[in-house]
Amino acid sequence: MAKMLQNCGVTSLIVAMTAISFLAAVENSYDLIAIACSKTPYYQLCESTLRNDPKSWDANLNGLTLIMLNSLSFRSNRTLDAINQFLKEKPELKVPLTNCLNLYSSVVNFFIVDAIKAANRSDIPLGQEYMYDSKKSIHDCENGFKPNPSPLGVANGINSDICDIAYNMFGLMNTTLIHS
Repeated sequence: MAKMLQNCGVTSLIVAMTAISFLAAVENSYDLIAIACSKTPYYQLCESTLRNDPKSWDANLNGLTLIMLNSLSFRSNRTLDAINQFLKEKPELKVPLTNCLNLYSSVVNFFIVDAIKAANRSDIPLGQEYMYDSKKSIHDCENGFKPNPSPLGVANGINSDICDIAYNMFGLMNTTLIHS
């Protein structure tokens, strides 16, 4: 009986230590998210995007940057879907929507893909260049509707903000302040 109680005590201690290690890892990643996002122009968007992805729980800064790039890819693909839908519904906007289709195709198929490769190689200047190119393409899409309102305004705004966040996160990869 005493031996069984001792084994239960050891098992409980191991479970407790594992839980503490897990909680410390989660807390450290959340601290990293808070620190990284505080260095970007859109803290709330950055934090909510990262905290909503379970991979962020144990990610380093490179991993957080990849999560942000994947979020941009997902949102940009949804914007492409919206553009294709608007092309069917709004023939009067064919010219600016076709322009947006081409611009977003470049963002999704080239700039984000290459930014992910740059992040994996820790090629900070190249990653930032792809985020700059993505943001410029998104702005060109939005400006193509002027003087009329853009049906993509909200999506373009969020995608542009995520480009800014990712651009800044690439820059943070070059600092020793928050490497983990």
